[in-house]
Amino acid sequence: MKAEVPVNKIPLKVTGIAISAGISIGKTYLFKHIDLEAVASNKFSISDIEAENKRLDMAGAQSKVQLEQIQRQISEKAGVAVGNIFQVHTVILNDKSFLDGIKKVLLKDKVNSEYVIANQIKLFQKKFSQLKDETFRKRFLDVQDVYYRLLRNLLGIEHVRTNPLKRVVSPVVFVAERLIPSDLALLDFEKILGIVIEEGSSTSHVAIISKSLGIPSVINLPGITALIKTNDIVIIDGYKGELLVNPSNEDISLYEKKKKEYKRSESKKITGTEYSECITKDGIKIKLEANISNLKEAKDAFLVNAEGIGLLRTEFFYMAIKKIPTVDEECGFYKEIITAMPERPVTIRLLDLGADKSLPYLVIPPEENPQLGCRGIRFLFKHPELFNNHLAAIIRTAEFGKIKILIPFVSVVEDLEKVLELIDSLCQKENVKRENIRVGVMVEIPSAALAIDSYIEKADFISIGTNDLVQYLFAASRENGEMESYRQNLHPAALSIIKNVVERGALNNKEVSVCGEVASNPLFACLLAGLGVRSLSMDPKFIPVVHDELSKRFIKDLSETAAKALKCYKENEVRDLLKTI
Repeated sequence: MKAEVPVNKIPLKVTGIAISAGISIGKTYLFKHIDLEAVASNKFSISDIEAENKRLDMAGAQSKVQLEQIQRQISEKAGVAVGNIFQVHTVILNDKSFLDGIKKVLLKDKVNSEYVIANQIKLFQKKFSQLKDETFRKRFLDVQDVYYRLLRNLLGIEHVRTNPLKRVVSPVVFVAERLIPSDLALLDFEKILGIVIEEGSSTSHVAIISKSLGIPSVINLPGITALIKTNDIVIIDGYKGELLVNPSNEDISLYEKKKKEYKRSESKKITGTEYSECITKDGIKIKLEANISNLKEAKDAFLVNAEGIGLLRTEFFYMAIKKIPTVDEECGFYKEIITAMPERPVTIRLLDLGADKSLPYLVIPPEENPQLGCRGIRFLFKHPELFNNHLAAIIRTAEFGKIKILIPFVSVVEDLEKVLELIDSLCQKENVKRENIRVGVMVEIPSAALAIDSYIEKADFISIGTNDLVQYLFAASRENGEMESYRQNLHPAALSIIKNVVERGALNNKEVSVCGEVASNPLFACLLAGLGVRSLSMDPKFIPVVHDELSKRFIKDLSETAAKALKCYKENEVRDLLKTI
């Protein structure tokens, strides 16, 4: 589309967090929630409490039917694991204490259900604003979503809410202060060019859904809904997390060109086992692999020339089913992934549960500080039967293709030693050749990075998880939105750690890969290459763009830029430096 910006509009550029790749240019649609204040002040007495309870029960039953339909629709569009987000809402509704809690207030105050629920939502929002841990914030949002659904059904307006874009003719950029999963799930996606959310987290359910649907999206833009009106022109850069409001015609032309270039890159599909390697202008090969969670993403990775799977998140397979899988069921899942990536290595990360990731069928005791608690390999050690079956399924998979096992959340070398012993034992038991399986460690805790020599001696490869490494390095939890400014991926301190790990790996002839989100940004990937990284793993959608950016660079130049970055004192200085390359 060729958008024209009115001359009296003031251009504005803001930076948030990119949660789904792509570039979108178009007019905005400013989404408004139900007028909660009006409902919360509309109070009237109820004399027939039994009738009001029945009315509430009917709204609950109607909500369950809607949730089943939404779960089915989203599962078809974005996968079962994403659809199961709404299964959590059904569980909340099926919990007898949930509706009983509302009925107690009805009995006590003898007022209408809408008034009770609206005020309960307001109370939740107040509590929500005081929460720092993103895990608890997500749980609050799930309950709030169910409250809103009940409220809309009581008011008889859920049918209207299913399609807020009903009267919109041309596709728009959807802008909202905040969204709950139900808001997003019921949109007409064919009418959405992109999504902009003022509040939000890259780990939220809304982020997961929009990413799975492939809609360019940027979140965490404080105050943006006060600056944007419906029909404003905006540009979403879902690669860099930038939003341009009322861009100039020159900006529009520039981004139209970028959009075409990215689409051209993404359209370079392959067939069979042909590879298109990423080679810099001075002949240095950079291996580009994919981070995936399911079979669809594995197929996407194959189509964009990924040289392998650098990170298969196994916990999403567990989340997509309703019980602990059998060894054969789990092995079957891995076989599908390997089949989708013929002749290419698949790195299977061991279950990374704990902290913000849990399973509905597995009781995980709450922790005061889950990010520093029983997660990753620690969790598996605490559940030996689960661990043994999980590892057995992975080891059996070795007969189908090249597999690598990646150990998450390693903090002491004893963690690695215990896993190696278990793998040796299970290989004998399963009659699998041990030499066919490579084992690596995730370097995502500073202790592992600082003692890297002790791991390199025993591990076959190293994978640097920058997301967690940065949160622990700067004592800034990924689950706390207010700490976003402290989680500095490009801070010279973080870059120094990465460079040291890469150098130690090179000296010992061990591959070191970076699989954190930082690898997805084309310019950041160039900086990593300058630091000596020769293997990157990322969301499949970013591979063509990163490939093109690295292919037009000289490693010599990138190394000089990296050397300058290491001499900086602030992350902003590094970011400014990257703008000059």
